[in-house]
Amino acid sequence: MTWFLVQILGIICGSIGMILTWIITIMPQWRISVLAENNGLSNGRIDGHWISRWDGLWTTCVSNARFTSQCTGYESMVSLTPDLKAGKVFMSFALVMTVIAFIFSLIGILFTRCHEEGWRTMHCMRLTAGILYILSAALILIPVAWTTSNILQKSYDAAVCKGAVRIEMGEALFLAWPTIVFILIGGIIMCWHHDCMYRKNSCDYVPPREMECRQGQPEERRNCNSRSEYI
Repeated sequence: MTWFLVQILGIICGSIGMILTWIITIMPQWRISVLAENNGLSNGRIDGHWISRWDGLWTTCVSNARFTSQCTGYESMVSLTPDLKAGKVFMSFALVMTVIAFIFSLIGILFTRCHEEGWRTMHCMRLTAGILYILSAALILIPVAWTTSNILQKSYDAAVCKGAVRIEMGEALFLAWPTIVFILIGGIIMCWHHDCMYRKNSCDYVPPREMECRQGQPEERRNCNSRSEYI
């Protein structure tokens, strides 16, 4: 029962990570560029006179307090920075791998029985799901860490003057870290509890000693008689 509950926990963590991966891939708030309209002394976005641009993997949005945000797709890959280009590729692979891993883990936990044929395939499916989850977490970590590093390097420049552009981290980058944690937990659970070399006869029923004696030779059966028969 404990093994089953742990597997359910792994599936839940993997599914949450899969959903969050979809969300952060679609979100345009990877990198936020703010046009400063103050005197450079205030760190806040002042009195509604600022303009911000959100750069995501697929779309870019421009927003202002005077009008709603307007989002458009990138006209060409040239307008994307190298970190977002890499994020586009890595996140696409991570999406596919998390979906496959979730399907494998779900099938592996629902259709595994000790004496069923194909038990080894189900165990290998769950192990494969765990490996895919861990690889997906690595693919997500690469563009997130790269983009975060570039933003932090640009954000610690000199004081922002009026009309300058200030780079900030978007919400998608903050959401990516718990996503990686959930996916890693699901992958470790799937890998930790399963072994493809699991032996089938480990689940076989072992007959008691009395049954073994009855199936043996007549000399062996006499050795199994109780002492009361000789009195």
